[in-house]
Amino acid sequence: MQDLAALVEPLRSLDWEDMDAVEAANRKVLERLDEDRGFVRRALDELPDRPDLLALCEHPDAEATAGLGQQLDKVVLYADEESGVRVRLHAFWSGCYDLPHNHRWSFASVVLQGAFRHTLYGEADDVTPLEAPRALHVRQERAGTVYALHHRMLHALVAEPDTVSLVVRGPAAKDRSFLVDPATGERLWHYGADQESAEETARKRMTPAHLRALTAKFDTAGLFRRPRP
Repeated sequence: MQDLAALVEPLRSLDWEDMDAVEAANRKVLERLDEDRGFVRRALDELPDRPDLLALCEHPDAEATAGLGQQLDKVVLYADEESGVRVRLHAFWSGCYDLPHNHRWSFASVVLQGAFRHTLYGEADDVTPLEAPRALHVRQERAGTVYALHHRMLHALVAEPDTVSLVVRGPAAKDRSFLVDPATGERLWHYGADQESAEETARKRMTPAHLRALTAKFDTAGLFRRPRP
């Protein structure tokens, strides 16, 4: 039986600056994972025996995300250190929204359950004024939607309760990304985990108990039974 690592293998050599290639290659993988969610379920079952991956999983840190709306769990199902490619489940809970932000890496995503309103503002360095960025494109990402985003794009999400997406991210293209403080336009810088303090890492690290509870919640919601024909 093909496993998640074998399915993701072609993405390890992808040029993550070429968004046409990123979208096309990831669409094949993400649509396969959406159609056969057994890949995701098996990877989730293996997580308790993969301390390397569990250490990368994150649970919302109420202190660090206060006022930022980022109440989501990030579950890392696959990580390749050499290429920088990772596959993650993102679970958005009630009231989850983003401030405008960019990323350190380009990525592609498919919505497995629920939906979110997706606002795109343009290339981050060209957006002014930051305290009131003008939306250039607004769309509704619903279950089954696949999209790809370059790391320079400034965007924001407002999720319906219990929305879950599957994300494939490429290698880090820069050391930091940022959120925008809507009151001042100040850039709130976000760095990679290798530049966080031990306290910051510990605060958001997902425990085995939380992973078990999260898996049970996914099962109750029927996440691994593909709902669409």
